[in-house]
Amino acid sequence: MKTIFYFVLLFFSFGAIASTDVMEGDDAKSSYEASKDSVVALIQKRKTFYLQEPGNPKLKRKPKELTVKAGEVIYILNSEKKITHNIYDTTDESWVLTAQEPGDVAAVKFDDPGEHDLKCAIHPKMKIKVIVE
Repeated sequence: MKTIFYFVLLFFSFGAIASTDVMEGDDAKSSYEASKDSVVALIQKRKTFYLQEPGNPKLKRKPKELTVKAGEVIYILNSEKKITHNIYDTTDESWVLTAQEPGDVAAVKFDDPGEHDLKCAIHPKMKIKVIVE
């Protein structure tokens, strides 16, 4: 009976993990530069998230949540001068960005609908909920 319980627990735990594609480094930076006027970006500066939406040059400071369509890419940019960030998905811990040095860019694509709570491991007050429709 215990074996069945652990199997069911394990099965449902893994079933909750959504598919997410993460790209970092020069490829992510080039992709962002090629499409920056038409994409959603989370900008990290002053140990805070700012939201940049397509067609809106004004940054939204400390957004609580962000809604995107399944398959849409969001870019995470470190715009700090000296501060490193380390963003990860606390919901299912399926991905962690490598230490993002100033100037680094990452592209994250959530393939399935659901909610993801993102947080900086270095600055825990930096957090945002991403709702994927």
